[in-house]
Amino acid sequence: MNMHVQIRKAGIDVPLDLAPGRDLGRTVNYEQAVALYGKDLVNFITDHHKIGDEIGYAAYNAMLARDGNVAAKQMFDQALAKGIGSVENPPPEMVDLFSSLDNVPDWVDWDELHRGSVAYWRAGNIVVMALAYAAIGAGFRTYGGSRPLVLSRRLIERDQVGRRLIETLRWAANASKPGGMRRNGDGFRMTMNVRWIHGAVRHHLSRSDKWDWQDWGMVVANSDSVYTMGCLFCEAVVDALAKAGIKLSTREIDDVTALWRYIGHVMGIPEDINFHDWQDLRRKSEVIRLIEHPADDGCRMLMASLKDYMCEEEIEGYDVLPRFIAKRLSVEQKKTLTYGLMRSWAGDEICEQLAIPDNKLRYLLPTLRPFIMAHDKISRLLPHDDEAKAIRSIEAFGVATKLNDGETEVADADDVVRGMKKFSGRAHEILGSKPH
Repeated sequence: MNMHVQIRKAGIDVPLDLAPGRDLGRTVNYEQAVALYGKDLVNFITDHHKIGDEIGYAAYNAMLARDGNVAAKQMFDQALAKGIGSVENPPPEMVDLFSSLDNVPDWVDWDELHRGSVAYWRAGNIVVMALAYAAIGAGFRTYGGSRPLVLSRRLIERDQVGRRLIETLRWAANASKPGGMRRNGDGFRMTMNVRWIHGAVRHHLSRSDKWDWQDWGMVVANSDSVYTMGCLFCEAVVDALAKAGIKLSTREIDDVTALWRYIGHVMGIPEDINFHDWQDLRRKSEVIRLIEHPADDGCRMLMASLKDYMCEEEIEGYDVLPRFIAKRLSVEQKKTLTYGLMRSWAGDEICEQLAIPDNKLRYLLPTLRPFIMAHDKISRLLPHDDEAKAIRSIEAFGVATKLNDGETEVADADDVVRGMKKFSGRAHEILGSKPH
């Protein structure tokens, strides 16, 4: 494949005088990480603080420069729906992008990905809880990766929190459902639209005086994408299920990892830094967690906004807690339970950084674990249809399949950028004093 864009030590738009990734403000514990994991791996990962989805971003820039916002998105949508061959005179960079998608990597085994989807969802409603508390919630601990969210305020402004939350869950459910990542699948389409949003956000913030290159590095850096796809939506969910008593087999874990590896590939993570298997994911996850700057006020504000919204509002079709429990709890009781579950699933270190209070309900999950484990073991011994159970789990999670009038599947890129422009003057409220 003849790509016009090659991965470099620094991506498009990165200032020429930007320090190496290991010297950026977001990188901490560098010497400790080198001692534990070796300089080659640590430098490789910190180099990717300055590199993003170069193939996707080059295509975004080429379409935008030639055709403008509206026409560029129409061209992108046409190629997504009907193939790049249906587009008249596409920019070379766009051809490269869709060639990278249509030429599926040799390591992709569709049966393995299908098994991964079934394994991911067979546990039912507890998967939704793991996504909310162990993946999305705990994900706000990331200092570098949270900067675009803080600057957009889409998870801070009360009138936008619910929509952003639903969009994220809708994407995650459709990307991970059986068949979702096939070329014509809902998950593939949504993942590519999220990739378009990333291009728009990167284009805007790379040119904004609010973006602190020396502190944060690349907008939507590859290291952040690996953390999101691998460490949160894959590793954190698998670990959360195990803590609850749902232990996936070695083969199931390998299948789930392959599924999220491919989702990451479609999202634009380059092959060299994308995780290759469970062991590789674990190792990269350990390095990224160690070298990432601790959560700051921006991260804590994101977490507080999400927690308040989840506990104070009702979203049709979105039930993190089982309905028969949620309807019997007051707002404060829901918050207390949320704190306890996050302490159990995300752990004390992350919760301390995100200012999640400790309470005795942290022991609820360990108390229930033997019963959940026994039920899971018995259900595995009896006749069962894991695929049917996984599909029922996703269908019951109404936000994943239902689209209300006026809603978009995922965020509108122009709307996200407009929000960043609207709130740019308020960035100093959270990011004015940088924690070094």
